[in-house]
Amino acid sequence: MAEELIPIVLFLSIAAVAIFRPLTTRIGKVIEQSQAKKSVGQDPQIQRIMQLMERLVDRMDRLEDRVDFTERVLERQRLEARRIPGSGGGESGEQRNEGRDRREDAL
Repeated sequence: MAEELIPIVLFLSIAAVAIFRPLTTRIGKVIEQSQAKKSVGQDPQIQRIMQLMERLVDRMDRLEDRVDFTERVLERQRLEARRIPGSGGGESGEQRNEGRDRREDAL
């Protein structure tokens, strides 16, 4: 009877390892990650670096907004500058400049 139990116990042991090994491996990884997060949160140097990085990201976002705004304003000015010469009653840019020069000389 004992000889019959040996293969059964061996088979059950192999099945248990095959079933539980992925589970225990995953649990081990989760525990390691939580420990790593705790150690990162406790290190004052790393906390300072993280704060500096957050401030830099915030400043970069504000700078990007300012650059976008400036680009829009410049583009609007370029479009207006293109429209103004064409809407001057057929007068070229040189003719307008000559007229402006005459007015300045008269003053």
